[in-house]
Amino acid sequence: MRPARYKSALRATIAASAGPYGYTLTIWTSGAVLSHALGIPSSPQALLFLIGAVVAYALVGGLAFGGYSEQLVLEPSRALIWGGLHLFSVGLAIGAAELVARFVTSGAAWPLGGFLATALYLLGSASELALAETGRASAK
Repeated sequence: MRPARYKSALRATIAASAGPYGYTLTIWTSGAVLSHALGIPSSPQALLFLIGAVVAYALVGGLAFGGYSEQLVLEPSRALIWGGLHLFSVGLAIGAAELVARFVTSGAAWPLGGFLATALYLLGSASELALAETGRASAK
């Protein structure tokens, strides 16, 4: 294998992994923060966390695409690599989970935590990507 081919494949892998990587960090760390404060969730509580996350994804997705009848099409991006690090977006999600854990002591903490983690990750990640695309355009 030629080094140039490997480097190209590595770049494709990193670019394709950016979103799933960031969302995995978001869900795992937010769930860990809530679990630390509230204890290991029961199956129904885990389901509530899932429902909160799904509702946030549906809401943000519906807003982004202008409804629910549009196809999910990935638009090409030429962002700088720091746009995929997700420090800001995952940090927002962790901060929201911490606030929920501190101030919501009822079972509502689970769906609210899932909702806020997902919504803030999606909105924050889009902001990071948009800034990274702007940074690339201004660097030229």
